[in-house]
Amino acid sequence: MDRESGFARLVKHLRPHGEVVTYDRQGYSRSLNAPGDRSISAHMEDLRTVIGPVPSIVVGHSLGGAIALGLAAESPGLVRGLVVYESPMSWESWWSKDGGGSVAARAATPEDAAEAFMRRFVGRERWERLPQRTKDSRRAEGVALRAESMSLRRGAPWKGTRIECPVMSGCGEASRDDFRRSARIVSELSTDGRMVVLPRAHHNAHSASADDFYALLVLPLIRRLESGAWDLVVSVEPD
Repeated sequence: MDRESGFARLVKHLRPHGEVVTYDRQGYSRSLNAPGDRSISAHMEDLRTVIGPVPSIVVGHSLGGAIALGLAAESPGLVRGLVVYESPMSWESWWSKDGGGSVAARAATPEDAAEAFMRRFVGRERWERLPQRTKDSRRAEGVALRAESMSLRRGAPWKGTRIECPVMSGCGEASRDDFRRSARIVSELSTDGRMVVLPRAHHNAHSASADDFYALLVLPLIRRLESGAWDLVVSVEPD
């Protein structure tokens, strides 16, 4: 349930490297009322539209990583390189049944699903302090949250296809074990993939640890594309 504003600190690091485009997914924030369904395939088509005809580097956080991987597998010519951070794999039997998505899936209504998800990630006290208008707008995003969560549970968006471009996969040192496992799997989807564990980072590293996210995940991928080789520093992995 993040939005483009969550990448604001990271974008400041990226602008010197070229044009940077961010957007809100269908069903969230400024795209709350965008027409169309909220499936992963629909999100992939939106990403294709955002990229346009110019092959690009795509940075995907959480569900955004799954969407980016799906498009890279389906249209490899559009994606020059991928940074994927803690992409969920809820279709797998080993995926946590106690995560935010699973908690939301058990809610009675889409609105309750969104609230349960938000309470899970920001905490009960912080949720209660939010203005009612903000609570209502976040609850309205539950329709998209439930639809895309159910869509993702049907299987991997890349459908077993190898990813042709370089892939930098990341997870946080303080994140759940299933996110660490998914990060390793993502790094192995490409023969040119690497994995990095961000020190002391959680699932929100793209916003809370933007400096490390850039230095340890994005910049090494950019250098890989520029030089044709990975720097040795990208071999930081868990024991």
